[in-house]
Amino acid sequence: MLKKYFKDVENKSATLTDGTPVKDVYVRWLIDENDGAINFAMRRFEIKPGAKVPLHGHVQDHEIYILTGNGVFYNDSGQEEIVNPGDVVYIPPNEKHGINNSGSENLVFLCLIPYLKE
Repeated sequence: MLKKYFKDVENKSATLTDGTPVKDVYVRWLIDENDGAINFAMRRFEIKPGAKVPLHGHVQDHEIYILTGNGVFYNDSGQEEIVNPGDVVYIPPNEKHGINNSGSENLVFLCLIPYLKE
């Protein structure tokens, strides 16, 4: 068993999979392979008010739980979902998606992703 406090995990500036930095977006890898997790990782994202994560895609699916703040998740098909604390979002593999913080406080959420098996 492993227990951590989220503030003890390094808060890093977020980047897209191609290495492009995303301004005013931060990520903490709460649980990952460095902790012995072999199937999936848990990340905590913080998006500052007015900040945006542009459209991007991943091979992994995402399971997201909104902790605080308000925002909009959208995809390249024109679908938009307004999110509030307590909402959950599922993003299928390879679906291009983006996120806008539409509120006046940080948009904070947990995002779980599986590790890709070779």
